Amino acid sequence: MTAPRRSYVPQPPAPLRLSHRNFAVLAVLYGLMVVYSSLLLGPDGLHYVPISAAEAWQKFRAVGFIANGSDQRADWIANMMMVIPLAYFVNGAFPLRGRISRNLINGALAAVISILFVLAVKYAQLFFPPRTVTLNYIVAQSIGVVLGIFLFHFARRHVYRRLLETYRRGDGLVIVLGGYSILLLAYFLMPFDLALSPDDLLNRLESMPIGIVPGVGHDPAYRTLLVLADMAATVPAGMFLAVTGRDMPFRAQLTRGIAVILPVTVLSLFILSITPYPIFLVSRTAGVALGVWFMESLKGKDLWKRHYRYAQHVSVAFPAYLVLLALAGGLLTDRWLNIDEALRNLEPDQLLPLWSLYMATKAEAARSVVMTLVMFAPVGTMIWLRRGFWSRGAGLSAFVAFFLSLAIESARLIKPGLTSDFTEPYIAAAAAAIAFRAMPGLWKLFEEEAIRSARLDSYAIALARAGLEIQPQPRRRGGVPLEPPPSQAEGGDPVLSAPEMRDDALADIADGLHHDVVRDRSHLE
Repeated sequence: MTAPRRSYVPQPPAPLRLSHRNFAVLAVLYGLMVVYSSLLLGPDGLHYVPISAAEAWQKFRAVGFIANGSDQRADWIANMMMVIPLAYFVNGAFPLRGRISRNLINGALAAVISILFVLAVKYAQLFFPPRTVTLNYIVAQSIGVVLGIFLFHFARRHVYRRLLETYRRGDGLVIVLGGYSILLLAYFLMPFDLALSPDDLLNRLESMPIGIVPGVGHDPAYRTLLVLADMAATVPAGMFLAVTGRDMPFRAQLTRGIAVILPVTVLSLFILSITPYPIFLVSRTAGVALGVWFMESLKGKDLWKRHYRYAQHVSVAFPAYLVLLALAGGLLTDRWLNIDEALRNLEPDQLLPLWSLYMATKAEAARSVVMTLVMFAPVGTMIWLRRGFWSRGAGLSAFVAFFLSLAIESARLIKPGLTSDFTEPYIAAAAAAIAFRAMPGLWKLFEEEAIRSARLDSYAIALARAGLEIQPQPRRRGGVPLEPPPSQAEGGDPVLSAPEMRDDALADIADGLHHDVVRDRSHLE
């Protein structure tokens, strides 16, 4: 006799934990990136001007405030936000202690180290003109340090503990989709330069650049792609509403989504650097509706079997994905430059990592990074689908995404009116590798949600059928009392209470689901 085959039960992935050594490594890497972008990158490339230490110190002491208009508010906010991760990582590099006083000392030390790092970078910028060093940006980055340390302690004492409890209850998907939804709202409102003064509000209302559809100056296919991308971005937000309102009907969940989308759209009217588009109200509502519908369609489904089905469609999806990438890159036109013209237009500084991000505003640079991550994460997802659930392929995913992005940026060199960003291949490689590594754990969370939502529906059905009590009460008809039904001792059916009825119904439904899953997998194997 052969041993019975063990049925597959999805297990959630282990929660991510970072030690203080991990935080130290992240702090060093992030600090090196700040130094590189603050000193080595510039409009003229590396431009070092030797001056004496005494002269540099005098210039540094003479640094003062500069009266800037509201048009510089976005850059000020971006400088503040740039050092929040640095302070967070530096604080995490100190070993955690149980005593509050010790943790407060760690926070104070992290603040001192971070502020000294900010001052050192600003001092070093005096040797790399034409960079400007003002007290405005020093204050902004100092505020960012305080915010980073506050966020670390708040997350450690309140947020992480609750997230861990939520994860242990089996709601890991709530954490993932909730985090994505928060980042999406921040992306919609970036760079947070609200009109604060009456003059700003008046100027904003008089010259509000309202457009119907984004992508003015591009062909209709590209503009349609932008609207579809905005809709796709809100699909996970709809999934989040579905998993946090499992017992709510579709209309109620959609109403919750509109109750969030509408205030965010109204708030974007008062952000100076944002051009509002009314079409986004429709596209984002449609994305939320698709997300809610998708989670409803997963209830009780075997995602292991769907993994197999989705893998069969990768050979068709990948060519369509390449066409979309070419459309997004502006390559589907009939105008081209010759190689000599393209090489003359190429600046050597364009080949430096992060150079294009430095030349753009910090808000535009953040949007560019997000768009690259979203565009090339499907490479890792499709390779994971084809190679199998527990396969290795993060390196292959990074390799394919890197050279695919490099080919697109190289093709943009010979397109008139387009500029190439040779930082994108590195971001694309990271996006594909991260997506490949994240897919097994993410798929497990969706599997668990599909099973859990089916059980909740079964629970609701059982309660509805059970009522308060199954045993009927004697009623009167025409004034004559009816006889009660026979008891079990007299040969009648046993009387079941609502909890007993519920448990029996749940057991029957669970046995049926388990039998269907085992049968389907046996057929596939």
